[in-house]
Amino acid sequence: MSYKLSIENETYPVEDINFLRESTLAQEPVGKPFSFVSPVRLPIGQRCVLRSESGGYQLLVNTCLGFTFTPRFFVAGIIAAREGAVASAS
Repeated sequence: MSYKLSIENETYPVEDINFLRESTLAQEPVGKPFSFVSPVRLPIGQRCVLRSESGGYQLLVNTCLGFTFTPRFFVAGIIAAREGAVASAS
């Protein structure tokens, strides 16, 4: 399954995602850890959305580390909520 990172009306593909298996996504994943490789730097504490064909999750970034010699970043944090469960400010 492919995932895309959604931040402020921009979407980016993510790589090497360490996320819950699809069978586990049916259970409540809030508070579970995640990690992936992102093409953009994400500030610690930022909330973003990780989307797939089957839905999306709000993520809270705890760590973002850059790789040497490549414009990619290792991102880790926790799942904050399902995408539709969090109110957005307008």
